[in-house]
Order: sequence, then C-alpha cells, then structure tokens
Amino acid sequence: MGIFLRKKQLKMQQVQEHILKVSEIIDETPTVKSFKVELPQDADINFFPGQFFMVSFPDDSEIKMGRAYSIASSPMEKNYMEISLNKIGPFTTKMFQLRSGDFLKFKGPFGKFYFNEDIKNDLVLIAGGTGIAPLIGIIRYCTDKSLSNKIKLFYSVKNPEEIIFHDEIKRIKQKNPNFEYLITITRAEDHHAWDGRRGRIEEQLLEENIGNVEEKIYFLCGSKEFVNNMIAMLQNLGAKKEQIKTDVWG
Repeated sequence: MGIFLRKKQLKMQQVQEHILKVSEIIDETPTVKSFKVELPQDADINFFPGQFFMVSFPDDSEIKMGRAYSIASSPMEKNYMEISLNKIGPFTTKMFQLRSGDFLKFKGPFGKFYFNEDIKNDLVLIAGGTGIAPLIGIIRYCTDKSLSNKIKLFYSVKNPEEIIFHDEIKRIKQKNPNFEYLITITRAEDHHAWDGRRGRIEEQLLEENIGNVEEKIYFLCGSKEFVNNMIAMLQNLGAKKEQIKTDVWG
C-alpha cells in the first residue's frame, strides 16, 4: 500500500506549465498583494501545501526569468491558486501593475518543503513576513480536511499593518480547534494599535509554547537569517535536523 501511495504521489507531482488568468488582486497590507489565478475545469494541477511554482510573464521580451512563489491557497481549492508577494524589484514591480484579466505562466509544482497526510505529528509553523504564504496553505489544507494534527503558528512581522492574512488567521482559530497562533511585532511604533506581543521570536518563547519538542514537525519560512536563527533555537531545545523543514527566500 505504501509503495502504491508513493507512486500515486509521484504521478501527481509531474511538472506542468499553464497559462492562467488573474481573477483577483487583493491588497493584503500596504506593501503586499495576493494574486489569484483561475484554474480551468480541465486543468489537472496537483500540488502539496507548501510547494512552489515558477511564475513568469507570457511572451515578455524584457523580463524573461520567472520567480519562485509558494502557493498560499489550499490544494483543496479547485477554482484558483493564490500567491502573495511584496514589491522588491523589476519583476514584482510589474506584478504590481497587473490587472484582473491579465495572464501569468505557472510551471510546477516544485519543492520538498511540503505537508502531506503521511505526517501524523503535530506541527509548529514559524514565519517571518511574507514567509507566511506557504504556511497559510498548510493551515488552510489541514482545516479544509479537518485533520487531527495540532498546529501552532509563530508569526513575526515588523508592525501590525504588515500582518498578512490576519483576519483569516483569526477566523481559522474559531473554526479549527487544533489551531493556535502567536503573532509578534518587531518594530511597533506609538501610533500602532497593538496590544499583543512585541519583540522577536526568542528561544524562551518557543520553549514556553511548543511543549514536547521531540514530537513535533517544524516548518520554517522567511529570510536566510531568520530561518537560521530559528533552526539554532529549535536545536538548542532538542529538535533533530530531520524534524525541521525549511523554505528560505531572499
């Protein structure tokens, strides 16, 4: 049965290329937008939550190279796929100029950073900034499927205005009894209305909230410095290398 399942998964993971229409553009924060692209009924696009696709502009003579973007939507969502990004260069500047009805090329899926239902452990998800994108996909999937995995999200952002998917995270908390989250703000100013935690994610915070470190699977996503710091903290607390999955951007 195990061999059959692995062969089935490999078949599902065949890399494909699709030209998909942008159906909706959402201003998530002052600096981050989400882009939803329609999935045609005949499109056989399968991926695991956490994986990424190479995204590019069809027939663009100036920006020929694509960029890797994690899928934020759940694989259970069959009407669209969603990516979220901030504007940091020529490619994303052009992305921010798109309108509904424009087209993007998606090639994938790729990546070993993913969750599937073979993982029975409870999950600890740790994100910095836009690193929330693949992790919200995992959270959405586990919630859609009513899976029994307990999920603890640690999410670090600069200020309250930059919390991506904030309203949805709060809704999922009400819907999914297995989901908990802790958001911490690193650069809150006096004008920011925030009564939650302030400061970076620290080892003591993880120790106080994770519980039995050796029984969890960890998904870390953010900048290289952020992810390396989280790895060091988790290993200090007793997590093994094989328990930790990482997705680094920047």
